Amino acid sequence: MISRFLNIVYLIVLIVCVAVLIRTVKEERAMVPAGANEMATFEVPRIEVSAAESKKFAADKFEMGFRMELRGKDKDALFKRLSQRRSVIFDNAKALEIPESDVEQNSVDMRKEWNYYNGRRELAGYVATQRFDITVNRKADAAALVQALSSEPDIEIERTAALLKDEESVQSAVIKAASKKAMAKARDYAEGVGAGVGRVLLVKANDDGSSLGAIHYRRHMEKAGLLAASAMMFGADESAVADSVVVEASVSIVVELK
Repeated sequence: MISRFLNIVYLIVLIVCVAVLIRTVKEERAMVPAGANEMATFEVPRIEVSAAESKKFAADKFEMGFRMELRGKDKDALFKRLSQRRSVIFDNAKALEIPESDVEQNSVDMRKEWNYYNGRRELAGYVATQRFDITVNRKADAAALVQALSSEPDIEIERTAALLKDEESVQSAVIKAASKKAMAKARDYAEGVGAGVGRVLLVKANDDGSSLGAIHYRRHMEKAGLLAASAMMFGADESAVADSVVVEASVSIVVELK
């Protein structure tokens, strides 16, 4: 009789314990928010601003590109003539005290020209082409060389470009100026809503994929070079050579508000 009573008591205690355990588990589940097994994210108050900076610098390096082109029916004679005419470029450079090391000559390109009569092809002759790249440090030397060679009938001026020797440091200075301008703008917006700025969460260069805004630098440089070359073709003076380079940088930043 006692044994039966104890079994009933044990059963009741077991049922109570199971009920308490189920209730506890349900309460713990209710306290866990949906998606808690995923990484918790907290939205940080932030502001995104953009700024750009543009500065003009005096060019201190000038690059010029020339193309010499000759035609003839005899290949060997054409090579000999090209060698003689090549001295025109070196002589003009020497007269301006431009070191020969600053005159870069590319390989000679020789191609055939053909005439067509009644569906038949006949060799008309050969065209020999050679390109030269010359770098100087003074605008006056660039203008003088371009003007001297522009009168040569077999020499074409392909380009002149105004450049900067210390391109990287100039770009760095402009980028820093653009970044400071962006931070100042972020502080102005924050103060306008009674807040302050905290950490910089993101910095993005707005340069169409080119690092450090170099694409802006290149566009201005090439534009100036093309204008100068075009003007020199018509016998313009030194003013036709670009003497400055515009360097631009644009940046977007995301800053924490606090």
